[in-house]
Amino acid sequence: MNAFEHIGKQDTQSVAERRSRMPPIPNDFHSLITHEQRIALNQKQQFGWFVKFVRRPLFQPIEVVLSNPDGSEFLMLENEGTTRPFFNVRTDDLR
Repeated sequence: MNAFEHIGKQDTQSVAERRSRMPPIPNDFHSLITHEQRIALNQKQQFGWFVKFVRRPLFQPIEVVLSNPDGSEFLMLENEGTTRPFFNVRTDDLR
């Protein structure tokens, strides 16, 4: 096995290892988000947007990432209920 193959195999396994087998959306998701986020999420869901995944960085608030129905755009749902474009998505990780 050459070095490139070794790195490629580690990269595909690292996503599952970083999450420690946690689901992309926690079971208690609605209890983790603010009231403003719930309102904004409800409004976005009326237009087909949905929660794609939730990032849970250590010692920081969770980060909610939304996707449009065809998966071509992503938005970060801020704590105050506003949204901003989110570009830090590796599409290979979402398969």
